[in-house]
Amino acid sequence: MASDDWQDRGACRLLPVEIFFPPAEQEADEAKAICAHCEVRQPCLEFAIAAGERFGIWGGLTTQERRALVAARRRNRARQAQSDELSPTFTG
Repeated sequence: MASDDWQDRGACRLLPVEIFFPPAEQEADEAKAICAHCEVRQPCLEFAIAAGERFGIWGGLTTQERRALVAARRRNRARQAQSDELSPTFTG
């Protein structure tokens, strides 16, 4: 399966694109409701994050929500790295 095959299975594929690019993030309820039941929500979200999508609803999240998710992931990775550094290593 190609890495972008998920796009062919998206609940959004036959809907007007305008739904997923509302004029204001506060008007994203319709798009989010569609995404909530989509089988490819996670690959869609990861695509948008990897591609740095700055506009629209992807994987059920607005631009601001994606930014917050990316920031939280970075914080978690930093905490995990710090924890790994502090954990003793047993060599057997």
